[in-house]
Amino acid sequence: MVSVHTLEVFPTIDELNTAVGRAFFARLRALIDEADTDVRVNVAISGGAITTSLLPSLAPHVDEVDWSRVRVWLVDERYVPAGDADRNDDQAWDGFLHAATGVEFIRMPTSDESAPGAGSLDDATRAFANTWLALMGQGSFDIALIGMGPDGHICSLFPGRIDMDEASPILAIRNSPKPPPERITVSMPVMRACGEVWLTTTGEAKADALGRAFADASALDVPVAGILSPSTRVYVDEAAASRLNLA
Repeated sequence: MVSVHTLEVFPTIDELNTAVGRAFFARLRALIDEADTDVRVNVAISGGAITTSLLPSLAPHVDEVDWSRVRVWLVDERYVPAGDADRNDDQAWDGFLHAATGVEFIRMPTSDESAPGAGSLDDATRAFANTWLALMGQGSFDIALIGMGPDGHICSLFPGRIDMDEASPILAIRNSPKPPPERITVSMPVMRACGEVWLTTTGEAKADALGRAFADASALDVPVAGILSPSTRVYVDEAAASRLNLA
């Protein structure tokens, strides 16, 4: 089985959220303490259960972190109009980040934005790539808290569509197998270069893909396999862990 830093299994989603939230905040505080005082720690989050379940569960503890030292990115976004229910950024903001005083939140372009990059997915992707290069250069996130899909996709990197050597850090996605079809995402090399990836996922629907990833499947077939490494921390419920060989 693939070796990771941490693999923990929890009986319930609530127990998982509590444990991961406590550990993630502690690690984030440590990263802030280790960084220069004029430097923000770059945190990445995904949508889905991260923004609708885990982060909202941490709202009572938001003041435990000095958010003025943190920059938050999304690993992917749906290229739809501002205010659309499919937007990950609004879910993250409304569910948690609005209370994180001082946080710098980097949003990806919307499809109707009257700003550089408006007009087409390609233009928006180029504009966001410029934002990335200005703030991140050739680097990656210090820490990422992400989920995965039932097919094993992470970010908007879907099976059969992965380039492990992709040169661009930011990609335009068309014809996504999961709607909406147009998206902007960070690349697999960006995620593999991340200082720490914290993967959390729940439910029987995720069990097969997770089991295959831990059995050393190709990242081309099961994208989540691409980020499993000795620096990856994995937190799952019992249902999602049902295909793992934990003996």
